[in-house]
Amino acid sequence: MRVIAFFFAVVVLLALWEGIWWLGFGVSPHSPWTLAKEIRHTTPPVIIDVRTSAEFDWFHIPGAINVAYPATLADLAQVSPDPTVPVVVVCMTGHRSPFVVRQLAQSGYTDVSNLIGGMVGWKLFGGESVSGH
Repeated sequence: MRVIAFFFAVVVLLALWEGIWWLGFGVSPHSPWTLAKEIRHTTPPVIIDVRTSAEFDWFHIPGAINVAYPATLADLAQVSPDPTVPVVVVCMTGHRSPFVVRQLAQSGYTDVSNLIGGMVGWKLFGGESVSGH
């Protein structure tokens, strides 16, 4: 019973975190299952992973590009120079990436979103990952 209560509490906290960023700051959420579908069936968005290089080397989404947080706008623009191309930003748990999403949106990027739950959410929903750089 305690495990279920703990799991429920974690889910509620994550939902609140995402809701605050989305409703309060305009940071669009992107679900892991939607990203997995886009990777398999369409042209995937640019995936910017803002974790440290050690975290990135441990495991990351195939095709993701590592730009460690805090990143400058110039660093981010090198990875995705066209502000109209869809961008999904990811970190380990979804706590660093919203800051980068907001930074990109304020700089004119029109289709930028935050991966819900970060890499933890990605793996929980069965997302593929690779190791190394």
